Order: sequence, then C-alpha cells, then structure tokens
Amino acid sequence: MKRSFFTTLIFVLFLAGCSGTYMKDYVQPNGVASEARHVAVLPLVNLTNTPNAGRMVGDLLTTEIYASTKFDLMESTEMFKRIKGDEDDLEFVMEDVVAQKLGSKLGVDTVIYGSVTEYQYKRGVNQSPSVGINLRMIDVSSGNVLWASSSSKSGGCFFGCTESLNSVAQETLSEMIEAMSSVSAQ
Repeated sequence: MKRSFFTTLIFVLFLAGCSGTYMKDYVQPNGVASEARHVAVLPLVNLTNTPNAGRMVGDLLTTEIYASTKFDLMESTEMFKRIKGDEDDLEFVMEDVVAQKLGSKLGVDTVIYGSVTEYQYKRGVNQSPSVGINLRMIDVSSGNVLWASSSSKSGGCFFGCTESLNSVAQETLSEMIEAMSSVSAQ
C-alpha cells in the first residue's frame, strides 16, 4: 500500500513539474486577413529583469510572423531608419494611441506591439524556463484592436530536460500566432 502511494506521489510530482501554459486570445470576429496587411512589429517592452528580453522575444516574433502568415512585414532596420530621432521611445510603446501614431508615420496599416513580462529560469529543483508575453495588433487607420493575446508558459521537467528559454518563447509565440491565424477573414 505504501509503495503504491509513493509511486503515485512521484508520478504526480513528475507531471506537475513538466510544463504549464496559460493563454488568452482575442481575434476580431471578421478575422485578420494577413495577405492584405502591411505590418510593423514594434520593439517589445521588457518588463523583466533579464536584459534585452524584449528584443530577443521581438526577433522571435518577427521570425514566427514571417514563417506563419502572409503579412507584408516591414523589416526592423527600415522601421528604425524611418523614425530615427523621433521623440517617442520605441522601447516603451504600451498604448494604442502611440502605436497608432507610429504606424501612421511608418506608412503601415497594422502595428503589433506588446511586452515581455517574464523571461527567466525559475529556481527550484528543475530550473524550468518560464516566459510571459502580451501582444496586440491594431489597425492604424481606425485604432481598432484586431488581435490581442497574453500567454504564460513554463517548460522543464525533472530528469534530463534540455528545454531552453528561447525554445519555450518560440513555442509560445508559435501558439499565439496560430491562434491569431485560426480565424479567417470573411
């Protein structure tokens, strides 16, 4: 009886330590027609203690958008050239109004912006990688939110796991973009 109890307990602890995800999405009812969108991805605000987490996750986001959608994506170097010397600090865009203004200045019809709220290895027995990402996509002309997503994900397991922060972030972004693309435009 005791052996069965301990076996069950170890199994439950193993499952509890493997990974966890929480994601919440909003996609406008008509969907997001990716082939009709010229998009700029603004730098993500880093709300973590990890230096450059916003930039790292932003680069992964751009790659995921290239790979998973038909958006006409403005390259980040072109974006920085067009707004160089602007009074708005790109690293801290957290409001629809500022994102909309920057989108107009860039000549795009859609802007994606957001924040990284967690990007770390959690301390403990398994040192599991954990990420938290919040993204919004707005239509520049109307200011309407076309898509919004927040996701928290942790990876890792007790024995022999080699999952990295980057791989957890990339997997999280892939799921977020897939959820955005799952509602087709009408």
